[in-house]
Amino acid sequence: MNKFFVNVLLLCLLGILVSCGSKSMVVNDSPTPAPFEADARFTSLDSLADFMMEEFSAQSVDEFVNRYEQQAAAIQSYGILNHRKEDKYPLDETVCSDLRMLADSLSGGSTIDMVMCGRIWRGVCHYLTARDYCGGYSKKPLYQAEMRDWLALEEELGNLYCDMSYLTFWGGTIAHVIASGSYWTLAETRQNDYSKLCNKGPFDTDATWTIASARENFLQELADANSFDEYDPDMYDREGFIALSNQMRERADKVVVLLDKWLASRGELCKAEGIPDSHTANLMAQLGTHIMEIIEE
Repeated sequence: MNKFFVNVLLLCLLGILVSCGSKSMVVNDSPTPAPFEADARFTSLDSLADFMMEEFSAQSVDEFVNRYEQQAAAIQSYGILNHRKEDKYPLDETVCSDLRMLADSLSGGSTIDMVMCGRIWRGVCHYLTARDYCGGYSKKPLYQAEMRDWLALEEELGNLYCDMSYLTFWGGTIAHVIASGSYWTLAETRQNDYSKLCNKGPFDTDATWTIASARENFLQELADANSFDEYDPDMYDREGFIALSNQMRERADKVVVLLDKWLASRGELCKAEGIPDSHTANLMAQLGTHIMEIIEE
């Protein structure tokens, strides 16, 4: 009888060992990710720049991340095809440098060249912001909420800057350049902010502004923009000017709502991460200052 039970026990142990061995084989035999294959569409810097310049409009954080992944694949393709490098982050910086040099070469050209300059810079800034976010913060709820509310604010605020640019330079081709530059400025402001947010400094700690005073100043500059009513009848039609003015004022109202929503989620994030309020206040001050820069061009 004892011998029977010993045999049963040995069989059970053998079964466990075989089972574990099978699982180990499954894990060891799991397919490795396929090596990255460069996309031949991005052989030239011009083709990459065209892709980076595509209109950015993320209605959700998921769309923001998806756009980043597409840009990352395009940048990596160009880098491998032209710089023969595989290491992702040095490659990243090299290709972004190529894009910036291309943008700078267009900055003193025709109207369309200068518009393209702003759009390339905007694409690079968005990419670098998304890279910081996806690199370590996309799974953290407070960072998710802050990014979600920022994207909504950036969309409306960027369009407000654009409307103001066209009203300020009504009928002039320079309006396209100013509008493109406004989008770029907004994206660059955010990229500088977010880089510090993710790397925990160095933060902007100038005590000139509090969040409350920066918000009040921002609202005053919006009010100044809303009172904008200059019109040159020799340049364009009055009805079109009035329609765009009304659209701008509607956007300004939406911006205030979205600003306060972002400030709420931003406040929770900064409190949890020990980020000084002065950093957010100075960011808001920059957003407000740009309103007056457009009007006073």
